[in-house]
Amino acid sequence: MMGRFGLGAALAFALLATPAAAGEQTLDKLDLAIGKALFKRPWVPAPASTRGDDGLGPLFDARSCTTCHPRDGRAPAKIEDGTAGRGFVLMIARPDGSGDPVYGRRFQIDAVPGIPPEGMIGVSDTPLSDGRIARAPHPLELGYGRLDPASGLSLRVAPDLKGRGALAQVPDAAILAIEKEQASGKDGVSGRARRVTRPDGTTAIGRFGWKAAQPDLASQSAEAFFLDLGLSNPYHPEPWGDCTPTQTTCRNAPHGNANRTEGTADDALEIGRPLLDRVVAYVASLPAPAPEPLPEAERRSGARLFAATGCAACHRPALPTRDGGQAPMFTDLLLHEMGPGLADTMPEPGAGASQWRTAPLAGLSEALADETGLLHDGRARTIQEAIAWHGGEAAEAARRFGALPMPDKAALVRYVSSL
Repeated sequence: MMGRFGLGAALAFALLATPAAAGEQTLDKLDLAIGKALFKRPWVPAPASTRGDDGLGPLFDARSCTTCHPRDGRAPAKIEDGTAGRGFVLMIARPDGSGDPVYGRRFQIDAVPGIPPEGMIGVSDTPLSDGRIARAPHPLELGYGRLDPASGLSLRVAPDLKGRGALAQVPDAAILAIEKEQASGKDGVSGRARRVTRPDGTTAIGRFGWKAAQPDLASQSAEAFFLDLGLSNPYHPEPWGDCTPTQTTCRNAPHGNANRTEGTADDALEIGRPLLDRVVAYVASLPAPAPEPLPEAERRSGARLFAATGCAACHRPALPTRDGGQAPMFTDLLLHEMGPGLADTMPEPGAGASQWRTAPLAGLSEALADETGLLHDGRARTIQEAIAWHGGEAAEAARRFGALPMPDKAALVRYVSSL
């Protein structure tokens, strides 16, 4: 086992020794191992005796990436005594996309010593007459006063990361072709690619996150480092993370740039470009989840029903990748209007309160086995409940599922449960 200084020193040496750290583009197996170690690393508050381990917070939701993505998968999404556990995040925004003036863009449940956390994520579950559970978040034990009345909330579960590298390789043209195909609105389905404005003013096609807010794995990972762990990086260089100007003690707390010595802009970041690149490379290397084995006749029957009911219109079994391969993730990467039942209270520029990117179904069997709950906030306990929440553009597919004879309905549920 490495001593107290072993991991940070070993990673620092490796970053200096590998060709990629010297400016080359190719990352090798050592780089992936470094990325995996960084993904699992528990970060600590600054200042720490080991330069490579500090910078956590001052406000944060978790101490490591793996806290919310155990085994690279979906978060546990447990609710205990009306309070959300680790793996849930509560997003905050006003209609123009800006964060709350006091609480910022994320309601953080933890903080470094000497800094009050922002509070706890309360969750209200309301049983409905048909057996479903309606779920709504409400912040508890607010540490900095009231939220702005204009701020909306969105409770979300940290998703499975496996296969996201394949989705990153889907050409924009393929996503836009599906958007064009669906423009006719057949069966009410008319998905829309989310256009994301980058900091430099250019436009990109969003594909990652519950509402396709991020165009690539680098920006998605950088936002997670910044909002979830409070770590500055090339996309978010502010050393205090999501602390707002009103949170003065938080802004004035020690940060992980205090012991930087090289003087370069990247060196002043808690997650510099070499570290971010290796974490992104690790996530991109995770293969798409393999479906559970089913007898071939059952799989063919299930796939046929999946298409016949209209599920495959949005949950496309595979998308083409740039290398001529396939991303077998069961999504079209488009935003769809899902009806008021799935709306949060946080519309954002480019995505309405009830618009959601088609969630990949690959890995669903693992989520069911781990009882993480389904949908963006974990409210659905079964495949049937998740389908029953599908309104808006998915209403016709949900109606067709409900009209199936019981044997066909069971066959379709077995098929989807195996993905």
